[in-house]
Amino acid sequence: MMCSFVEEQSHLGEIQYLQRNALLLLNSPDTEEERAARAREFQHSGVITFLVKDPSLHVARHADEDTDKLQCEMKRYSTAGIHVPWPGAGGVGSDTPDNWFTCTIKHRENQFSVTAFLRQPPSPESELRIGDTDTLRVSAVFVVHSGPTVVETALRRDVRLDCGFSVDHARPDVTVEWRLQLRGDRRKLFSYASRSGQAERLEGEVSVAEIPRGNASLRLAGVTLKSEGTYVCSVYVPPLYSSQDIQLDIVESPRVSVSPSSSLTLREGAEEKLVCDIDGYYPLDVQVEWLREVPGERRLPHVVKHILFTSHRHNMDGTYGISAFFLLRASLQDHGVDYTCRVSHKSLRVSIRKSVRLAVEAAPQIGTILLGCVFFVLLIMLAVLLKYLHKARETSNKKKPY
Repeated sequence: MMCSFVEEQSHLGEIQYLQRNALLLLNSPDTEEERAARAREFQHSGVITFLVKDPSLHVARHADEDTDKLQCEMKRYSTAGIHVPWPGAGGVGSDTPDNWFTCTIKHRENQFSVTAFLRQPPSPESELRIGDTDTLRVSAVFVVHSGPTVVETALRRDVRLDCGFSVDHARPDVTVEWRLQLRGDRRKLFSYASRSGQAERLEGEVSVAEIPRGNASLRLAGVTLKSEGTYVCSVYVPPLYSSQDIQLDIVESPRVSVSPSSSLTLREGAEEKLVCDIDGYYPLDVQVEWLREVPGERRLPHVVKHILFTSHRHNMDGTYGISAFFLLRASLQDHGVDYTCRVSHKSLRVSIRKSVRLAVEAAPQIGTILLGCVFFVLLIMLAVLLKYLHKARETSNKKKPY
C-alpha cells in the first residue's frame, strides 16, 4: 500500500512538514521473506519501505478495501518522554525507548478509519534520519479502528457508533473514553480504566464486558438534536494514545404537499395561487423550485420565476418548515401542463416532486358575447310584443256584443 510519510522539521524557528512517498507492506499470506523481496524492488524508486514483520496484529483486516479507495498517512509518534517498556514480543527488559510510528488508513468515502502503531526496536541505526530508500522493519502492536466516520440518522432513532481496538498482548492496561464536542463545547460521556475496573457512565451506553474483547462501541437511544456533533473515542495503552472521530448528523426528510391538490381547472385569464408546503425537515438548508412541465416533452422543464417564500417555521421538535408560492394566470397554452414543486434536501437521495395538472377552458369571444346580448334583447322585445298583443286581443273580445 502506498502512503505519505510526513515528518516535522524545524527551520529558523518555524515548523515545516516534509512529505515523502512510503510503501507499507502489511501482513499478508506472503512470508516475511517474500515481503522483504518486494521491499528490495522499491529501494531504487525513492520510496521508504515499512515492512511489517511477524508476529504482528493483522491491520489489513480492518482496512479490507481496494487501495484506490484508501488514504494512508504515516508519521513518527512521540510518547512525550513517557517510557513504558512495551509488554509485547521483544519489548520487556529494554531500557532504551522504542521508536514509534503511526499509520492512519482512511476510506475516501468515510466507511472506516484505522490507526496502527508500528514499533521499531531501538538500535543505533534507527536513531538516524530516515533515508529516501530505507527499509524499516516494524511490528504492528496496537490498532484502534472505527466504522463509518460520518453517521446520519433520523430523530428518535437508536444509533451505534463503532469503535474498537486490538493489542498484541493479553490483559493490557487500557483506558477508554468517549466525549462529545460541538461548537467548542466538549463533554465527557463515558470512561473506563481496566486497572481500577471502574466505569463512569454519563450519557450513552458502552458494554464494559466487551471492552476486554476490544469492543468499545457507544450506543445512543432515541437521539435528539442535542445528540448531534463529533463523538471522540479515545483508547490509551501506555505509552500509546489514539482517538477516532465520528460525526453524527441528524437528518429528517421533508413532507411536501401542494395546494390546490393534484388537478386544477381554470377559465382562460383567471388567476390562482399555487402553494407548495414543505415541513418537518432538518437541517435548515432546503431547495424549492416550481417547474412548468409539458407531459411527453423531452426538453428540460421551465423554472418558474418570481417565486415567493414565507419565513422559515421552527417546529417544536426542532425541525423546520417553509412555503413557496406564486400567482398563476391561466392561458390556453397552459392546458394539460403540469406545475411541479421540486424539493431537494440533504436527507433525500432523489428530490421530492408534487404536481398540479392544469386544465384551461377557453373564455367566450367578444363577438359571441355581443351576439348573445342582441339575441337576448330580441327575445325580451318579442316577449313584450306578444304580451301586448295578447292583452289587445282580450280587450277586443270584451267589447263584442253577444
